Amino acid sequence: MIKRTSITALLFVLLSSSILLAAPTLRQMCVDLVTANSGTSVVVGADGWLFLKDELVHISSGRFWGEDAPKVSRSKKKEFADPLPSIVKYNKALADRGITLYLMPVPPKALVYSGKLVQGVVPGGVATERALYTEFYKRLRQSGVKVIDLLPQLTKMAAEENVYCKTDTHFSGIGLGLFVNEAAKVIESEPWYAKIPKQEYSQKDQTISISGDLSQMLGSGGQEEILLSLVSNSTGSQVVSDAKSPVILMGDSHTLVFSAGRDLHAKGAGLFDHLSARLGFPLDLLGVRGSGVTPARIKLFQRSKKNPDYLANKKALIWCFTAREFTGAGGWRDIPVSR
Repeated sequence: MIKRTSITALLFVLLSSSILLAAPTLRQMCVDLVTANSGTSVVVGADGWLFLKDELVHISSGRFWGEDAPKVSRSKKKEFADPLPSIVKYNKALADRGITLYLMPVPPKALVYSGKLVQGVVPGGVATERALYTEFYKRLRQSGVKVIDLLPQLTKMAAEENVYCKTDTHFSGIGLGLFVNEAAKVIESEPWYAKIPKQEYSQKDQTISISGDLSQMLGSGGQEEILLSLVSNSTGSQVVSDAKSPVILMGDSHTLVFSAGRDLHAKGAGLFDHLSARLGFPLDLLGVRGSGVTPARIKLFQRSKKNPDYLANKKALIWCFTAREFTGAGGWRDIPVSR
């Protein structure tokens, strides 16, 4: 005779299994949301969270390097689809000039807050999608590229803090702090760092209200409050980029948000400002609006072309851009570091 407790346990296992089987995978959920939101660039999630549709397209692509790259890349020129060889080649070109590249991609917001995509639905297969980035970064490291992978820490922190803005594509002030900390640690470990003259900076916390770029694209006018820390130098002024700095901060709007002002919400409180304050000297900022992949590298090339001595004293380059660019429409052209 089967005991009642055994039957109950069996029913629980069967019910749990059916729930797991019924749960849509994150990739399938992204596919469905992209299809359902064909007429807009913004996907409205749960609890006021907004997501960029292009980011969901990227997540739904799956493996994005090697033989899979031409199949999923949005680039029209499929010969530029694979990010892996392009990054490896750029790393070597910098190394040949004595410059260490630190690749610091910004993980997809929807990968960190997948539970906010649909009200009451927790997608399955999230770990599988996150593992793709771990594998890709492992391949880069095996080819000599130093990668700052913040996805595990952001995912852990996201359970208690808003590490991304709810109405904006960028990280929040809290998430920004993690990027600053991890980038600073690798630079501080460099043997040349201790010899660089240091300056004093001050910081002042301030809560601001923003209407994020996603909210503006949606036309909803939604607002959210975020806590930032404003950085100033010894004279009380905002930190200014220094072309002679040993460290270049290069990338997309994640290098400009909270720093450039206007539609980027604030001045003096961004990645550039805080990393400069943490390291004790101003960085050389090469931030661009839009893609931080090709345009940013072209900007560096143009500077080195205009000034042959521009790269002479550079020691490190922190390359920060959104991870959805791995399958971006701009592709991965080979851009030289200098002539």
